[in-house]
Amino acid sequence: MKVKLFKIITSLIIIIIIYLVYDLDIVRAIKNIRKPGFILFSLLIPVIVIPIIVNNRWQLFLKVLGINEKFINLVKINFSTAFLGLLLPSSIGYDAIRIYKIEQRHKEYKGNGLASVLIERVLGFYILSFIAIIGGIFCVFNGFSKYLLIISIIVNLMIFIIILIFKSKKLFGYFTKIISVRKIKNKFSDYFNHSYRAINTFPLTKVLFQSVPLILAFQMSTVLCAYLIFLSFDINVPFYYHLAFMPLISIISIVPISISGLGLREGGFVFFYNTVGVASDISFIVGLLYFIILAIFPAFIGMILFIFDKEKMDDFKTKIISSKEKEK
Repeated sequence: MKVKLFKIITSLIIIIIIYLVYDLDIVRAIKNIRKPGFILFSLLIPVIVIPIIVNNRWQLFLKVLGINEKFINLVKINFSTAFLGLLLPSSIGYDAIRIYKIEQRHKEYKGNGLASVLIERVLGFYILSFIAIIGGIFCVFNGFSKYLLIISIIVNLMIFIIILIFKSKKLFGYFTKIISVRKIKNKFSDYFNHSYRAINTFPLTKVLFQSVPLILAFQMSTVLCAYLIFLSFDINVPFYYHLAFMPLISIISIVPISISGLGLREGGFVFFYNTVGVASDISFIVGLLYFIILAIFPAFIGMILFIFDKEKMDDFKTKIISSKEKEK
């Protein structure tokens, strides 16, 4: 509860600082929406485009780990998780709920759900950083500062190091030895061992050819969403700027100090797009619309699916009551 309150306060403080520093005129920005059709068109991305991509990608990773799950079930899990991720305490993230749901359905594959989601995320951010590098190169050729490109390269190298750490046989052996020597036998150590083993032995090269196009398509669809929202304000920023800015904004927004990246994301939009002449208040509203379209709207669909699933609704109510009793 204290963590959640801290994140809410942090989000509010960041938004207030942005509002005061950049002297935002929110009403003026909203009135500048001249082509709302682009916003309506962008709604197809979280409803049709992203579900097709991310669930095919997740299904691929799960299958390699021995979990065979129907596509439609993964669609339901992701939509309902988008809803629950907004309702439950902030310490229980979107990915944590996905992991819990898939492992509850396949209890015999302990740790494989975590492995599938973690590998999916790390590869996603690695490709995202590559997109930022490509965009950064175009930006430099068009007279933009080279520092953006340097930051993108550093982020790419950091993620690559993380991948090497996860795939290190030596490091895996070291952790296994610690657990064995110290005779750590509890649910956490057992789960950690299974998860690390699944990640470490994951046949990355086997699925790379199939997964990279899906991951790239997902990342590009989120960039396209931002591009369409800017078009609704009749602002046509060259696409390579979006390629350079959006990956960094996405990475900034996952820093766990605010609610769903609220404030950090909008600050990123204002900071980066201000450098190419976009009004700060418009960039701020674009950031909010981006969040609403890609997070709130899918959560609304998930809420509808969740409400009509009576069994899960009863289970959810029981957990809420149980958590409240523990707080008392």
